[in-house]
Amino acid sequence: MSRTSLDPTLVQAYRRTRYSAGMDGEAIVLRVDVPSPVMAAAIAAAGGPGAAFITVENPYSTQSAAHDNAASQALLKSELAALGATVFEGVGQGDDPTWPGEASYLAVGISRDQACLLGRKYQQNAIVWIGANGTPELVLLR
Repeated sequence: MSRTSLDPTLVQAYRRTRYSAGMDGEAIVLRVDVPSPVMAAAIAAAGGPGAAFITVENPYSTQSAAHDNAASQALLKSELAALGATVFEGVGQGDDPTWPGEASYLAVGISRDQACLLGRKYQQNAIVWIGANGTPELVLLR
């Protein structure tokens, strides 16, 4: 794992999170480091470099008001569409029942660099990157 300023407990929580999305009428659940043939096929079909599972809710893992999160999510969706991504609604749900699931997007057809730039712009600690092989990878941004 790369060097990070993040608490190791938080990083482990991100690794245990279930990243779920509805994609073309099919519900998929992604787990970090667990290959997804469905994602590999979707990325191949899109002809792009990969996909990202990304949210803008709760910057730096500090809970924000629901209306602030919703407004930021709408901006993110617009930016993903402008990059030419195919965007699917999703949610990231950790093991901690006191922390609500975070509304997210599965964006197919964007680059890792584009996803990382957006994650940093919206003050996220990490994103989930899925390369052409379909295996989700936790990318720490801090």
